[in-house]
Amino acid sequence: MRDIFEIIDRPQNFPYCPGCGHTAIDMALARAIFELDIKNEDFIIVSDIGCVGLVDKLFSVHTVHTLHGRSTAVAVGIKMVDEVLFDNRLKVVVMIGDGGSTIGLLHLVEAAKTNVDIKVLIHNNFLYGMTGGQHSGLTPKDFKTSTTIKGNPFEALKIIDILRNSGATFYARTYSQDPELKEIIKEALTHKGFAAVEILELCTGYATRYNEMKGSDLKNILDYFGGKIKVKVKKESFGELYKSKFFNGKEDFEFKGIEIEKRISLKEPLKIVIAGSAGEGVQLAASLLCYSSILAGLNATQKNDNPVTVGSGFSISEIIISEKNIKYSGIEKPTYLIITSSDGFKRVKNLLNVSENVIIDESLSENKGYLRIPARKYLKVRGGPNYFSIGFLFGKFNLFGSEIFEKSVLKYGKSKEEVLEVFREGLNLGINYRVQSPI
Repeated sequence: MRDIFEIIDRPQNFPYCPGCGHTAIDMALARAIFELDIKNEDFIIVSDIGCVGLVDKLFSVHTVHTLHGRSTAVAVGIKMVDEVLFDNRLKVVVMIGDGGSTIGLLHLVEAAKTNVDIKVLIHNNFLYGMTGGQHSGLTPKDFKTSTTIKGNPFEALKIIDILRNSGATFYARTYSQDPELKEIIKEALTHKGFAAVEILELCTGYATRYNEMKGSDLKNILDYFGGKIKVKVKKESFGELYKSKFFNGKEDFEFKGIEIEKRISLKEPLKIVIAGSAGEGVQLAASLLCYSSILAGLNATQKNDNPVTVGSGFSISEIIISEKNIKYSGIEKPTYLIITSSDGFKRVKNLLNVSENVIIDESLSENKGYLRIPARKYLKVRGGPNYFSIGFLFGKFNLFGSEIFEKSVLKYGKSKEEVLEVFREGLNLGINYRVQSPI
């Protein structure tokens, strides 16, 4: 029989402060998924920035981590495509805080207006919990925060009122300790159309530091926002409306698929992590590796890092290549770990001891157990260290066909001739390694 912990990690492993309302919300959502018997692969959580964004690693479902305030827009795009062009089986849930809700307010308004079939759980703890307890647009009047130490002089936005007036067809307001929270979330999940649930909660890191309050005081703040509420309205969803007025069939849309060059068998999935520096083409090199595997008739996923503070660029890609369908894109134990810079080395230290094979630039470590190569010698070509390392990977371990990777570069790459030259140099070095000292 299915267990709830097949959906979510155990609460003792949650990364939140003790007493944080996020724990209650996450568990209520997990129980709702469990009781509605929604398959993990049919559920997507789109998370925002802040403490709420820590939810990604807790659920064994699809997750997308977005920029601050943009989670609703990403969720809308996912559900529009699913409802119109596919089988409309995905449940798409936005996990967003009070900061993301006000920063991305117009995204919420447009989603409510068009009645896109997404569900938004608004975690309202009245302040920015991750960055120091600053006030937000939903901070109640007279509430103390690190930036309104004498009390907020302004009235809070009533976000459920805004969404109701924008056309939301399901809207609710409650608090994290509400015994009915799970049932409210279940109703939101089964509602056809846009659903928003504002959940008031206590930030035990900052709210209790600046205000004399405890969890039971949430009921008083609930009254300030307008009390507990739950309303459902029947109306065509975006997908239903679009299909009835504009949709003539999938043939209206041009799908550009990747044509398979030749089918190659693969006994075991390949799990490859590339760790480098921002601006050095890690993402593009990884995507070309994925393209090449698809050209070879294999399945591929690419999972890139998303810097939470947006203070640095993308520098890590995780690639899985498999004959079978891939249900989880994260990698805990890489088959191959490629490290092309000191930034990358710092980011993936935890994988060094669990990776089967470590390929590292020779300037970064004296460890003779690693495969040390001169990757950074090729910095003049954008992405050069990565292409050289991928070439070495193909040569040393005789992967599914270097000629397929070269075709992906010619079809989808940039600076193609330079890239191919660097790739081939890495390939030749790898072949020599294989011939002289196989592992």
